[in-house]
Amino acid sequence: MRGLLALLAIAAILAVQYAEARALSEKRVSRTRMIRGRKWHGLVPKPDRPADLSSRVADQHFVQQLDHFDASNNKTWLQRFWYNDKWYKPGGPQFLMIGGESAESPTWVERDDFEWTSLAKEVGAAVFLLEHRFYGESQPTGDLKFESLKYLSSEQALADLNTFILAQNKVLNLTSPRWITFGGSYSGALSAWARQKYPDTVYAAVGSSGPVQAVVDFTGYLDVVYNALHSYNPKCAESAHNGFLKVNELGKTSDGLKTLTSTFSICTDLNKADNNTLYTFYESIIGNYMGIVQYSEDNVSVYASELTIPQLCKKQLGANSDLGGVAAVNEWLMDQNWESCLDVNYQESIDALKNTDAGSEWGDYRSWIWQTCNEFGYYQSTDSDLVVNKFTGADIPIDFYVQQCAQIYDASYENATVYTNVDKTNQYYYGQTGYNGTRVSLPNGTNDPWHVLGVLKATNGQVYPSIIAGTSHCADMYPAGPNDKPGLTAARKAIRTHVLSWSTA
Repeated sequence: MRGLLALLAIAAILAVQYAEARALSEKRVSRTRMIRGRKWHGLVPKPDRPADLSSRVADQHFVQQLDHFDASNNKTWLQRFWYNDKWYKPGGPQFLMIGGESAESPTWVERDDFEWTSLAKEVGAAVFLLEHRFYGESQPTGDLKFESLKYLSSEQALADLNTFILAQNKVLNLTSPRWITFGGSYSGALSAWARQKYPDTVYAAVGSSGPVQAVVDFTGYLDVVYNALHSYNPKCAESAHNGFLKVNELGKTSDGLKTLTSTFSICTDLNKADNNTLYTFYESIIGNYMGIVQYSEDNVSVYASELTIPQLCKKQLGANSDLGGVAAVNEWLMDQNWESCLDVNYQESIDALKNTDAGSEWGDYRSWIWQTCNEFGYYQSTDSDLVVNKFTGADIPIDFYVQQCAQIYDASYENATVYTNVDKTNQYYYGQTGYNGTRVSLPNGTNDPWHVLGVLKATNGQVYPSIIAGTSHCADMYPAGPNDKPGLTAARKAIRTHVLSWSTA
């Protein structure tokens, strides 16, 4: 009897432990947080699907190679894609939107009011959307284990693209294809790189807000956030700066940490927090400003008129103190995302990111952070003089981000490993000043923090950068709106001119 009771007690303990582990693995991502510059929806917000059900496009799947660079590996997997030929006219070009670091949405090929689909209608193009490996439902190995993620890279993704295009040429019996790729943010860089690496397959490319320069310590990101706020209203930037300085001051004492816990509705007492959790707290409240600036006034979802720089500054300056302004911005975004408290527990986040289930809510984050560790860096530290002296103060060191590569994936990741990986990326793609693709349009907005890593000056006679004053991340990809800046209208016109010339060549 005692043995049975002991077994039952052990079973009960294991059940509790399993429930706790499952709850942790399913820990919801705080939607107010920016993780490596990425919000919960991915770097490119997905637009709403059309109400007309007749315009819906079905999922399709393509048999793709697991490893394009190992002839002895014959494993395959199913890559999700979408195809719409409703605007196609015989002899027309092929437009292909490259998926980025999130599950893709067929909205991109269903609606006719995006810049690229309106062009497709005009030139009679067939349109495709290809989901990126290890994101969404395109899972080559069915898991996100360390040994599986070695197949996740931009190099493999571009080879996927090349293989897909060559196969579609045969399926559709295309004798003189003209494939033009499109993409935004990371996939904007992929679009630019596709033309550079596979010029015989990809005829031309548009890469919106594409960060083609990899960098570990991406100090320029927060420089742009500050400059965008200061350009809109110097008092707004000054108030945010003073508010962050007060946060830093309060973070040095027990009573101050207690004040921060209540002021920012932290889920757990910051007095019990280690340094990494404090950095996560700083990352979260600074991320509020990052996310607003990154997408402000893009014509998509809440970013068009709600989550904008003007609205942010209204919250910041409408409070009874500078610290109150930073808290008001935080409360505003928590309300937007239905969060009752702000979860900044560092270790719980790391443990959630260790989950190797491809279907978990943290799955796309695990994949994206892997790519930052192995290819890009892009870590938004507060290491610049401008940010320290004018904006947030010295809150988040670069090592806070780099250490997570070892903590999430494998202890073999040292700081030097990450820096070496990023150097290899720039050697392979030649960075922003060595970019050598041709027939490529590369728009970037000055309020977009990522623009500092884009091609800003023509590197040859057939590279066409567009610097769009006062606009944010991937603004040119969305439908035109009544409040568009003149530079955005001009950039769309320039993109259209280039694509029309490439489509009818």
